[in-house]
Amino acid sequence: MINDEYIIVGDFYLKTIEITKEAARKYKDGFPQLSMRDFVKSEHEEDGSLIKLVSDKVFVAYAYVAKQRNSDGWILSLDEHQYINVDFYRKLFTMAQVKRTKFYYDEETNAFRFFNGSADGIGGLNIDYFAGFYVFTFENQGLYYHRELLYEAFSMAVSDAKGIYEKLQFNVQNDGLKRRHVQGEKASDVLEVKQNGMNFALHLNNGDFDFNFEERDLLLGIKEKYASQKIVLSCFSKNGAVAVAAKIGGAFKTVSIDLNSKNTSKIKENFELNNIVADKQEIRAMDITSYLDYAQKHHIMFDVIVLDPPVFVRGKKSSFSLNKDYFDLIQMALQSIKDGGTMILTANSATISMKRFKQIVADAFIDADYHYEVEDIYRAGEDFTVDKSFAKGNTFKSIIVSVSKGRK
Repeated sequence: MINDEYIIVGDFYLKTIEITKEAARKYKDGFPQLSMRDFVKSEHEEDGSLIKLVSDKVFVAYAYVAKQRNSDGWILSLDEHQYINVDFYRKLFTMAQVKRTKFYYDEETNAFRFFNGSADGIGGLNIDYFAGFYVFTFENQGLYYHRELLYEAFSMAVSDAKGIYEKLQFNVQNDGLKRRHVQGEKASDVLEVKQNGMNFALHLNNGDFDFNFEERDLLLGIKEKYASQKIVLSCFSKNGAVAVAAKIGGAFKTVSIDLNSKNTSKIKENFELNNIVADKQEIRAMDITSYLDYAQKHHIMFDVIVLDPPVFVRGKKSSFSLNKDYFDLIQMALQSIKDGGTMILTANSATISMKRFKQIVADAFIDADYHYEVEDIYRAGEDFTVDKSFAKGNTFKSIIVSVSKGRK
């Protein structure tokens, strides 16, 4: 039987697996996420295995197996004659670099998404660029087994890499392996990067890889259109990027609130890099809802409120879930926004579509007896290549609304 055979493709043995006709159509139409529910027979494949998918013995795709949230792996190629080898990956990295040529020549930006998962051809892998250094993020262990081949292909395709770091999004026994330097030079202890002329500090050698790439265009909008002469509240402020953008854009004052006390020092550091006196801005490490409650009780009002929550965060007294608690968060924030003010809302999750996000916003405003007009909608920038067959991959979304009290 064909699904019991092993074939050699490039440098690997591939097991041939029969899939349903419906699955064959799905994958041929470009859907990149592998599901073992599509297999005709129950199969057990080890993480990292490369497989050949067929339907009625006709080739459909090559894929790799990896246990990942809501996925059993990813499609690699629909071309039966394409070897899955170092040259295959080299071509993908070369194409990714060509797509982002403009960013390499942008004097105002030297940090961007270089490779965006399945949209660039390899689901489960993201690569970020920081002023000559590249950070590989492996979202599953299956692909990580192929890291040496990927690094070899990358070095063939990209000649300007000063050094490479890696970040593992799956569980490993040694925490020291989750974020580490792997090749080339090490970055300076404080690596300064730019986004649209705004400066931010990273500490790659300490595992500080997290960066708000998706928000680059939104931050530019805040700086150029929404901050001038305003009092701005940034909720879930992380590294302070919103406050930096607002202050550079002429904000009268910024208030940054984040549950993580470690982010306080990041915010101050980024203020200083942009010649902003941190002591003249308000920075608090506390629960967001507690601060909003405090603001309401003390009649503190804002011209602009930015709600930029994570998918989930747990504090000492409470937790926040994007899926469960956003409605209530919006309603709390409405109590502290001036009539005619601006609310900027974000959601960075595959589980909340733009349609659902808009509905959450609408429901919260209607229930609180507030009126709003949509001023702008932002998605991730063009370095976040979009896979049209996989809408869930386009996770970041932001809605900017003007707020007035009472329905109209």
